[in-house]
Amino acid sequence: MAGHQVLIGMHCTPDVEAILNDAPEEVEVTLLPEGESLGDHLSGVEILFGRLPESDFDRAEALKWVQQPSAGVEGTMYPAFQASDMVLTNCRNLYNRQISEHAFALLLALTRRIPNQLEFKTRKHWQRVPCVELAGLTMGIIGLGGIGRGVAERAKAFEMEVLAVDAEDLEKPAYVDQLGKLDFLPEMMSQSHVVVVCCPSTPETHKMLSHDLFNRLPSHSYEGEFSGDLTLSGSFLVNVSRGKVVDEEALIAALRSGKLAGAGLDVTYTEPCPEDSPLWTEPNVILTSHSAGSSQHVRVRAMELFVENLHRYVKGEPLVNVVDKEKGY
Repeated sequence: MAGHQVLIGMHCTPDVEAILNDAPEEVEVTLLPEGESLGDHLSGVEILFGRLPESDFDRAEALKWVQQPSAGVEGTMYPAFQASDMVLTNCRNLYNRQISEHAFALLLALTRRIPNQLEFKTRKHWQRVPCVELAGLTMGIIGLGGIGRGVAERAKAFEMEVLAVDAEDLEKPAYVDQLGKLDFLPEMMSQSHVVVVCCPSTPETHKMLSHDLFNRLPSHSYEGEFSGDLTLSGSFLVNVSRGKVVDEEALIAALRSGKLAGAGLDVTYTEPCPEDSPLWTEPNVILTSHSAGSSQHVRVRAMELFVENLHRYVKGEPLVNVVDKEKGY
């Protein structure tokens, strides 16, 4: 009797491929040949490790389960897939550490004025600049899933007050000072020196950070031992989840009005960020190219999770990280 047909729809390094040696005997694993089309190899496949594009959906007649090697799944939430019986699992909770680190890399670069210092270096110019200490500031986190919790834990280690909102009813962790549902978001914005976006892209979160919410940010300045042209006032925005959560016109207006002192963005509304986007030239914006999830460990973690789920699948046990296709996460 033929086993469950599994297709690995992405390139695997030898160390990642070796993890498949621990897959259950009941599965037959095929690696997608390098340079070949996924759709040409979907016939008879029951389980896919990778992404199923809408253009290939009709060719996946036997597919029952897709394990997506990322946390965000909005690209798979097209109508045919949502209406199907296919199960979707993702890799949430495998990106918490590196994305949380990246969030603080962006924040610290803004508050410690690293871009200014790098520009000075190109001119061999020595100048002390005003910086902002994080201890005692309030951070508001949008989305308290695994990534949001990772950011919150690190914020508490920096002696910040931590507020958070989430669409779900969650038990408040000890390292979060106040947690509310989304109706708490306007109040949270009004208290936050730092706002970190950690929520998924869904119809409900599309352009959620609007003119109104940015205008609710508190008005404050950071006065220190230095004075001069390089002064700081306003809050900071860090986005390490999805660009479509932010209304970019509202973001740019908030930067230019002084409501925001700076923005650290790993994601933008359109990716790659268009050449004519003002974000490239706004002086208080740091852009990184959707690289917050990058880590030397992430591919191994993803394959280990997949193999664990394969064992669960053949035993008829519940899979880890099943996505609610109605909610989109």
